[in-house]
Amino acid sequence: MQQNHLPLIRHRLGFSDGGALSSRTAMQEEIVTLLALLPSDADAVHYRQEILEHNILNKATASNRLKKFTFLRRLYALDPQVCLFREMRRLYRCAVDDVPLLIGLLAMAREPILRECLTMVLGIPVGESLGRAAFEAWIRKHAPGKYSEAMYISFSHNLYSSFHQFGYIGKSIGKTRYRISPKTGIASATYAAFFDWLEGRNGIVLLQGPYSQALDLSADRHIELLQTGSSQGLLKVA
Repeated sequence: MQQNHLPLIRHRLGFSDGGALSSRTAMQEEIVTLLALLPSDADAVHYRQEILEHNILNKATASNRLKKFTFLRRLYALDPQVCLFREMRRLYRCAVDDVPLLIGLLAMAREPILRECLTMVLGIPVGESLGRAAFEAWIRKHAPGKYSEAMYISFSHNLYSSFHQFGYIGKSIGKTRYRISPKTGIASATYAAFFDWLEGRNGIVLLQGPYSQALDLSADRHIELLQTGSSQGLLKVA
């Protein structure tokens, strides 16, 4: 495969250059509402109609509905013709406690800054405090001089809230939140393996891929989940 074809192939699969998160958090409540209420075979037109015409997200104005739809489509695709969204929709029916992580993996695939910030998050040991200030320090170091002061603060809030929604940051204890491991399951483990397979990994090497590493699992537990997924026909494990 020629290197100059890779960006086009990644785009067709559903990977994105991002840019959505600068204005909002990952809006997980809204995407979960859509997945719960729309049929699994809903097409892109159906998602648009439900948000804009039927106001399934209960937004007060037409302009607000359009903003929400535009953001959700940019971050999550909302189109079964997009491979990454279609596979998430397939696995959603198998997800239980790991719905936040399953959706978070899709967001990370389509928003590069989330993937890059995940390295910082995983570098914080489980049980240590992890607050908004850490995200502001990270974005300032990651993109020095790129944003206004207000934008750095806004961006850090969006990153902080998004990782809380994905399950990497626990509930407040006093005024402090702590790093936790996200809840995983066969759906999220299968989805992460799918991403890493798309990027050219196979076999045991999958466990070292960036999306599989995002699960924050021990190797034994990781393999157990993949084997369970294989027994349920979600993927093939040798």
